[in-house]
Amino acid sequence: MRFLRSLYCWIVIAGATILWGLPAIPMGFVPPRGRWSMLFGRGWSRTILSGTGVRVRVLHAERFGRGESFVIAANHESFYDILVLFARLPMKISFLAKRNLFRLPILGWSMAAAGFVPVDRGERRRGAATIDAALRRAGKGASLIVFPEETRTLTGELLPFKAGAALLAIRSGLPILPIGIGGTFGILRRGGFTVVPSEVAMSVGEPIPVEGLSSRERGELTERLRERVAALRAEARAAVAYNPKPEQA
Repeated sequence: MRFLRSLYCWIVIAGATILWGLPAIPMGFVPPRGRWSMLFGRGWSRTILSGTGVRVRVLHAERFGRGESFVIAANHESFYDILVLFARLPMKISFLAKRNLFRLPILGWSMAAAGFVPVDRGERRRGAATIDAALRRAGKGASLIVFPEETRTLTGELLPFKAGAALLAIRSGLPILPIGIGGTFGILRRGGFTVVPSEVAMSVGEPIPVEGLSSRERGELTERLRERVAALRAEARAAVAYNPKPEQA
């Protein structure tokens, strides 16, 4: 039964990617660039969430503000984190994503057309180019989504944060909006096939201002950000009564 349910969920994921991803590729280049990509991206994510039986609660939605741009930093436990953010964030967004994702048929092509920023993990020589590309997106009014852990957790534990989100915020002057997501680890784990539909919560934190900070303070800002995200994730997990088993967390 679990296998058949998971197979059905993967069929929904594949079908939604084809349905929304193919037209998103040419539409991603239609001015104003990014507007159509957002519409197709939200349609893609909401179709998958609804089709696979995943419900999303948003805590403290008033903290999004109105018409504001941020560097958005969230924990990363599952592919479903991307869907939750795409479906529920009310502003124009752009993801920083691993470069190998851009090579995926349809999904990667639509990401490239939308102007998402490729990240080369561990390659410092491309780091400056990544920062510059992200800053250009921010300059066009997009909020930048960063997963400071840089990869999905295998255990359910929050991984150490890299300083990229803090550096982006300092360079752009945009406040950091911390977000904690709870429940996605139990739905679909990294490298797994089994999909277990359940309720997910996304807890929105108070924005962290960066005025007056220099790049030398990015380490301290990163630790502060990790503490905020950890607390928000705990709140989100409590909201959906998500308690991973000891061997899972």
